[in-house]
Amino acid sequence: MDEFTLIKQLESLKTVKTSEDWASLTKSKILAQDFEKQTFSLFDLIRQPKLVPVYASVIMLFSVVPFFFAQDSLPGEALYKYKKIGEAIQYNFKQDKSVAQLEQVQSRLSELDKITEQSENQGYKLAAGIKETKEALTKATQDLDKVPEAQKAELVEQIVTQITAIEKKTNAAIMDSDEEYQELYKFFVENEIKELDSKKDNLSEEQLTLLTKVKDLFAQGKYSEAMEAIYEIQPNN
Repeated sequence: MDEFTLIKQLESLKTVKTSEDWASLTKSKILAQDFEKQTFSLFDLIRQPKLVPVYASVIMLFSVVPFFFAQDSLPGEALYKYKKIGEAIQYNFKQDKSVAQLEQVQSRLSELDKITEQSENQGYKLAAGIKETKEALTKATQDLDKVPEAQKAELVEQIVTQITAIEKKTNAAIMDSDEEYQELYKFFVENEIKELDSKKDNLSEEQLTLLTKVKDLFAQGKYSEAMEAIYEIQPNN
């Protein structure tokens, strides 16, 4: 077949008319077919191997950043819970848990001291800080007998000194229950009595009288009153 004849036959196809039955049947077949819909799925995107390192980096970023910024947070602030979580993780790696608990008390007291220097939401933060401090004190007091003697005296003295300073600054009672923290008071007073006894020759008559008072109060189990008397003997203690 030559080229001219082929062209003529193709042109003749334009005049061909399809039957209505064929068109209707074809349309029905087309509409009856199920076509796969292209939908976007976040899970399909996540499952892409190439993006796994990206997602890992994002997750790591959002996991670490709050802990980083929480280091200087204070009780009553939004990020403080992350600070506590970080402390709990570190605590689990400490060999001497009893010493770590006393160190946590010092951290709580340092936070209280910082709060006293702020003006924004001070009342709310102070209440939250005192609550956190009391909880830390309770835990530390329960395990006080487990603290090595070489560290106990220094740590307890530092804590009691911090508490006394903050109570004077805020007029708030941190250790408001002798029974709850009596072991901490008892150890502190007992240790101070021993130290004062070793310095008897350098004490004035008034100081010796006060020392006798301290011993009497200690014998009666009135540790907080004994501590107050000790501060009269050593006002700069």
